[in-house]
Amino acid sequence: MKFLLDVNVSGSLSDFLIDLEYDVACVRDVDRSMTDGDILAWAVREQRIIITTDSDFEQLIWLQDQPHCEVLRLENLPRSKRLSLLQDVLADYDRELEAGSIVIATEQKIRIRRKLRDMKP
Repeated sequence: MKFLLDVNVSGSLSDFLIDLEYDVACVRDVDRSMTDGDILAWAVREQRIIITTDSDFEQLIWLQDQPHCEVLRLENLPRSKRLSLLQDVLADYDRELEAGSIVIATEQKIRIRRKLRDMKP
């Protein structure tokens, strides 16, 4: 899997993914003021899963119908808890992450959202 980490995702998550030998790119290494639309286009172009803590990408995808790859939105928690959520998602929801889903991970639950046109009847 290939990931694109939004500026609001900590370096410890990046380090964790790199240690697991995932392909990781970080917005903060290119342009901290990059727009969400540009980040989404980057992810689509390079087939990367966006990891973020905000819902802006969901707005672009659901309301503006922007092309997208996968998005993992982690609850904005302390770093150690976000890392734990990431580990849970990678262990149990890797197929969903690779199938175009938006995965929303909170301490209470993990939700999987798929585009309606992508769902089979």
